[in-house]
Amino acid sequence: MKKYYKIKEISDLYNIQTDSLRYYEEMDLIHPLRSSANYRLYTINDIYVLNIIRDCLKLGYSTNQIKEYLNNRSMNQTISFLKEEKDVIEQKIIELQNSLKSIENRLNSLNQIHQLSFNTFEIKEFDSRTCFRLKRNIDQDASVDYYLTELMKKNHLDVSILGDFNSGSIIDKDTYQYDSVFILSNRKDCDFLLKKGSYCIYTYKGNYVRSNEIFIHMKQWLKERGFEVEDFFYEFLLVDIHETMNPDEYVTQIQAKIKSLAI
Repeated sequence: MKKYYKIKEISDLYNIQTDSLRYYEEMDLIHPLRSSANYRLYTINDIYVLNIIRDCLKLGYSTNQIKEYLNNRSMNQTISFLKEEKDVIEQKIIELQNSLKSIENRLNSLNQIHQLSFNTFEIKEFDSRTCFRLKRNIDQDASVDYYLTELMKKNHLDVSILGDFNSGSIIDKDTYQYDSVFILSNRKDCDFLLKKGSYCIYTYKGNYVRSNEIFIHMKQWLKERGFEVEDFFYEFLLVDIHETMNPDEYVTQIQAKIKSLAI
């Protein structure tokens, strides 16, 4: 005896709204029968078709594409369909692997916070670091996040500003004007370079409004030791509003490439 399924059974089985089932019927994708009381009755063939529709939707097929596939199924088309599905799955795997790597990097970066020295000037060596730079007049803290997003979009950067220690602001060494944002990257088309050499660094906790006074103190500390800032101050927001709502947990690091004072 042929088995028939009512619309509620199909809806529960596939977790599909009854409106969607009616829409598939209107689009001529499925063809339920009608009982004597005019209830929709679905056959095993309708279940086969719903399985195909589900798979096609996962691939992002439009309703018209699904209809064309259903009406012209063949071995060759099915092989092509499965290859497309395989490609989609492989791409999702790559995206998940990249997401996992990003999360691991962010965790590692945030865990390094506990190893930093705070409230003291230090001189450290850095290799050259390439980055993308966006020049803008930055007059408030909120602008930094906005311009970093603009910079990412402009250069098609798929990076996170959460705990990666890879972005910040560039400040003029004489006027202390915030005039750029930057994002570190290894891409070949980067347009700015943090040069290799000795950098003076200072890391502090709390609200980042302290940076301006640190710029002044850093220049004085360097002068007393026969150095000066070569070009810019670089402000890295290592922990900010992205990671915590508590300003006391904010961590900011100031870096500046240094050179010997001219004699």
